[in-house]
Amino acid sequence: MSGSAFGAMRILPYGTGLVLSTLALLTGCGAGSGDEKAAAEKAALDAAATALVEPVGLISAYRPHLAPPDDKVKYAPKNHADLDRAMGAAANEIRHAANAARQAVERAGAAGTKDLETALKGVTAVCMDTQEHEVVAKCATAVTALDSALEKAEAARTAAGASKKIPRLAPDSITEAAKKSLNSFLKAKGSGPAEAAFLAKRADPGALSADVIGACQAAASEAEATQAQFEKAEEPIRLVAVTHKMMLDVQCGKLSAAETLRKDLGDCKKKAKTPECKVVCGKAKTVVDDGIPAATFEPFVKEYAEICKE
Repeated sequence: MSGSAFGAMRILPYGTGLVLSTLALLTGCGAGSGDEKAAAEKAALDAAATALVEPVGLISAYRPHLAPPDDKVKYAPKNHADLDRAMGAAANEIRHAANAARQAVERAGAAGTKDLETALKGVTAVCMDTQEHEVVAKCATAVTALDSALEKAEAARTAAGASKKIPRLAPDSITEAAKKSLNSFLKAKGSGPAEAAFLAKRADPGALSADVIGACQAAASEAEATQAQFEKAEEPIRLVAVTHKMMLDVQCGKLSAAETLRKDLGDCKKKAKTPECKVVCGKAKTVVDDGIPAATFEPFVKEYAEICKE
């Protein structure tokens, strides 16, 4: 120690040197602790970001399929149990992904992801395999809240100086594994090439009814083959394929019934008041009220109104 420094210490009041030494020691420990905490937070945020990649990819992939079926599609069946089941299956996939993400983020233990953990719990609580539109709407709301929490966690990550970006719910977050999962879901849900051809004929007013019925039967056969492929799949996805095949069978049945009824209605042009034609008119009314099953049957509505008028 230099003489000047020693001299300076000598002129301090008694005990001051001890206090300053203690303060310096405490300050040094505090800085070291702060650095360690900052480093730990960075590491925790990086671990959370890594763990979120696949779950966020899955949720991003399935999120669009939480939307309820479009009831305004012309000639589509009013009963869309297959689409409702697919909607529930999508919510179920999101729930599993959110639960896996929650566990991983909690293990990482970052202070900046507490709101994210809460949002993930919220998704897990309300998203489930259900055909109830109101329940799935709550799931969609929880997923929107999750995206806001991911945004907040990303801001915390930036502030902390962690290196790995926390993903958001977006198409560019969909990973290859998520794409593979979604492709299986979409295959089970339909439609395949044969069904796409049927839907085109269903909407074509110039298509012959026999061609529309044949196209529907081809789509049903395609769906039957798909159903067989998913026989050993997880239950929600398997049921999507099963229900889709069933609903195509229903459509084909309605098309065939409408074709038979149209012929019967034609036979009633000159005897509409007979008991058997009153039965035909009653059946025709049901078809008109429920909605004709294809564009080729548009003239059926006018025929019914003319033949079955009171």
